Amino acid sequence: MGLIGKILLLVAFIAYPILLHVFVLKEEVAMSHLLFVFAPLLAVAGWVAFRMVGKVWWPLLGLAFAAAIYYIATGDHGRIGLLAVNGLSHATLNLFLLWLFGRTLRQGREPLISQISRHINGELKPEVVTYTRHVTIAWCVYFVLQVLASLLLYLFAPLAAWSFFINVLNLPLLILMFVAEKAYRTLRFPNHPKTSILKAIEVYSKDFAAPKKADSER
Repeated sequence: MGLIGKILLLVAFIAYPILLHVFVLKEEVAMSHLLFVFAPLLAVAGWVAFRMVGKVWWPLLGLAFAAAIYYIATGDHGRIGLLAVNGLSHATLNLFLLWLFGRTLRQGREPLISQISRHINGELKPEVVTYTRHVTIAWCVYFVLQVLASLLLYLFAPLAAWSFFINVLNLPLLILMFVAEKAYRTLRFPNHPKTSILKAIEVYSKDFAAPKKADSER
């Protein structure tokens, strides 16, 4: 992908949640608005199903999610469907990430952040092992707070506040979490090799997220 393509992708990534927030606040939701919202979600569901092909229940979940979106989009309750899909997609993503990080905290498992750090930097010092475990826990707490805050805002705050939180603030809060952790890590371990966010994502997507033949054989 060239520079222009990357810039356009970045602009779309930033503009999508803002436009989604605008659509949520509209009194009437047109079919074009629904398609705008549902198309990226269907693409993500398809990507997840493809990446997790060795695990039967993820493709089934993707199909169920696609069927639910189709039902809402073709029904006579577009605004309700828009709110439901908007809220459920935010909750589902955070709960999935909570499961992804949390399962590595079980006894006998290596925390996810520890795995990524070890793949990038090699053998970890004991204090770094402890720190990366705490970072994994911190991310789990973050995902839980995201879901709880969304639920409380939906129940007790104006619709605009709820939508602003799960759409417009979603990416800035995520970036803030990354930046805060990186700043604290730099201060605490000044001699530890520096790792960029993009490098960590690249390592995860290549070494952890790719489907493994061993998983399909279990």
